Formats: sequence, structure tokens, C-alpha cells
Amino acid sequence: MSNFFVNDKFKVLECMEQRQIQVNDESIVKLSQQEIADILGFTKTKVNNIVRELKENGYLTQLSSRGKYILTDIANEEINKMKNEEATK
Repeated sequence: MSNFFVNDKFKVLECMEQRQIQVNDESIVKLSQQEIADILGFTKTKVNNIVRELKENGYLTQLSSRGKYILTDIANEEINKMKNEEATK
């Protein structure tokens, strides 16, 4: 993972963004918090706290209680902004 993403919230967003699947013309992240934790080397508790914050701040919408999320437009804009900033370095 790039050193640019020093904030763990951005690491979680990027992880989710990279693993989206298309379902009925919608991009869905179908990962459990444990799977995200395993991918990033975080604890499940840490991921749970980050996901809760991301939802509270409008970056994620949770479709079900079992690991189905949608990244909001705000999240996608932030990810694109970070990628563009990284590309210009």
C-alpha cells in the first residue's frame, strides 16, 4: 500500500474501492470487517471503528448487517482526489 495513505480510514476506503463488484448496475463491496482486517493487517475492532466512522460521516452505506457496503459519491470523490494527488507527485 502506498505511503501516501497514512490515514487508516483511507486505507480501508481504498481496500473497499478496489474490491467492488457490480450487482444490478450498482457497485457493492461484499467484504466482512474480518476480511478487511485480514487484508490490511488490522484488528477487526479497528476496522469496526473505522467503518462506523465512515458510515457516520457519509462515506459508506451499509446494505445489510453482514458485510455489504456501497461507497458513496463522497467516498469515491475523496479516493479519486487522493489518487490524482499521488499521480502528480
